[in-house]
Amino acid sequence: MKKIIAVYFSPTLTTKKIVCTIADNICNLYNREYRRIDFDITFPERRKDGKDTNGNIVEFSQNDIVVFGSPVYIGRMPNLISPYFASIKGNGATAIPIAVYGNRAYDDGLIELRDILNNDGFKCIAAGAFIGEHSFSNILGKGRPDNQDLAIAKNFGEQIAMKILDAEKSKKKEIRQIEVKGKPYPYSYFSEVDNNKKKIDIRKVKPQTIEKLCNRCGLCAQICPMGSIMIEDCIQITGICIKCGACVKRCPSKAKYFDDPVYIEHKRILEEKFSSIRKEPELFI
Repeated sequence: MKKIIAVYFSPTLTTKKIVCTIADNICNLYNREYRRIDFDITFPERRKDGKDTNGNIVEFSQNDIVVFGSPVYIGRMPNLISPYFASIKGNGATAIPIAVYGNRAYDDGLIELRDILNNDGFKCIAAGAFIGEHSFSNILGKGRPDNQDLAIAKNFGEQIAMKILDAEKSKKKEIRQIEVKGKPYPYSYFSEVDNNKKKIDIRKVKPQTIEKLCNRCGLCAQICPMGSIMIEDCIQITGICIKCGACVKRCPSKAKYFDDPVYIEHKRILEEKFSSIRKEPELFI
């Protein structure tokens, strides 16, 4: 029996919305009795030592259809998370890689994810690049994925289901692996410069807390994909920050923020260049 599985790394929940919409509509058309199975790999306990929460190596079977999504950071898959992606065993499962980006560009992120999944032993038969609200900004890709994006994701899921059904009816042994946009390995990182032509580097930047607004609910610590915020004292950032925006965007009291001037300048440049343009999803099937 086939399983339709939504696998997602989604700190701000945008990737989750898209991946789950696609998976749901594969289920609806392919076999209405199926319901998607969710595998959320956002949190560190889900990725511990490359294994699931039960200590098992994460692997799929050739009967599985896996919609696998992740946001793109500076044009690539998240560099501290993608080694976990590479540890998953596909065992001939069908995969649909989905890259989500903040209305600038997905650069080599989608081709990188497709290649990771191919190397894991998946068969990638379709792929997509969708837009989500930028992790730095509330205006760059604001509110996306919106209803228009989700309608495209719904239709994409149906197209994928038809592709699989048509192959089964015609008794094709194998569906051709998909080609996507992007430069092949070695992949490139996006690089921005400030007004003085100096390369912007925000790797060491960490969020700050407005203490009078923070109610110590601990949500930011619970949702940090790196486990870098202390549960006991959520003002303390003790580990690496990947600038995913989860703690800032999802804090119920709006207590988290970035004040680093280089980060703020980077955000300003991105908003100035890309907020007036509406990028649209790109589908490969």
